Amino acid sequence: MLEIENITINLPGFSVQNISLNVGPEDFFALLGPTGSGKSVLLEGITGLIPLSSGRVKIAGKDISGLAPESRKIGLVYQDHALFPHMNVRENILYGVRYHRIPAETCKSRYDMLLQRLKLGDILHRNPTTLSGGEKQRTALARSLMLEPLALLLDEPLSALDQVFRDDIRQLLKRLHTELSIPFVLVSHSFSEVQFLANKGAVIDKGRLRQSGTIENLFQRPNSTFVASFVGMKNIFPCRVSGDNAWVEGIPIQAGNPSPADTHLALRPEDIDVAANNQSVYENNLQGIITELDCQGFCFRVGIQVQNTFFQAFWTRQKVAEHELRPGKEIRIGFSAQAVHTFSEPEV
Repeated sequence: MLEIENITINLPGFSVQNISLNVGPEDFFALLGPTGSGKSVLLEGITGLIPLSSGRVKIAGKDISGLAPESRKIGLVYQDHALFPHMNVRENILYGVRYHRIPAETCKSRYDMLLQRLKLGDILHRNPTTLSGGEKQRTALARSLMLEPLALLLDEPLSALDQVFRDDIRQLLKRLHTELSIPFVLVSHSFSEVQFLANKGAVIDKGRLRQSGTIENLFQRPNSTFVASFVGMKNIFPCRVSGDNAWVEGIPIQAGNPSPADTHLALRPEDIDVAANNQSVYENNLQGIITELDCQGFCFRVGIQVQNTFFQAFWTRQKVAEHELRPGKEIRIGFSAQAVHTFSEPEV
């Protein structure tokens, strides 16, 4: 278990304030937030590279807040790999062994295991400047795992890779987490990577923790307009709850579990469908007009004006072609009550 208790880090012009998180060995934990929100600062505070102003870091029940970085048994892998350019792959992997007094037999068995798992046997003689992005990332992972860390922190490990290498490494990370059974903490700006890898996470903004919990809750049940907007809800409206309905600009919308105190409604654009006929299976069916149709690669962002309210949906090329959608066309949209999330804005 990696425990972060009320961590505060004060830097010139910026601070991380009073953050607490628990990451178990079964957890692949994602740290999310805008650029400059403090995610990397938090990782470096956990590893001891930046001193804490207050709070504690515990690993396997032991308080490690006062230990030097090399004594914390926490691995850290950066997006730029941070390999030593004057050393070959083998020397990079074994670099930290000399400082940790690992028995020779243990060292050899761990080294052999990592070479096999990470498929590094054929490139041990090569220098980092001759490696592909995927090879550099696997080498950096091996160097961290060689020291048998009790937790592994990953600071945007896939952002510098092309799509082919990114797919390979994220599959590798998922497999390693299952095999090693230690806490993994991932900083990433890619929602697809987070959805694939992580089971829990937290959203940080301006050094403050805004929400933590399961990945499903973060993306489907945000607790504020900031989190809802950050995770891509797109359809976020002030509302008034009455019974099972949340009223938005005079439009009654059935919600899954609304509270009378809720003041906002959020709906993911992927959860809005074309209601092709009056026999729609959805609890919510609204008539509107398409005002925007923007191609975004493999899908379209579709804007639909319903009375005084503007909805956004993401639809495939096939759906757009099938329904002959175009700006100015009247259309009926549908979405389930369970897809509608209501919440009250927290005090900041």
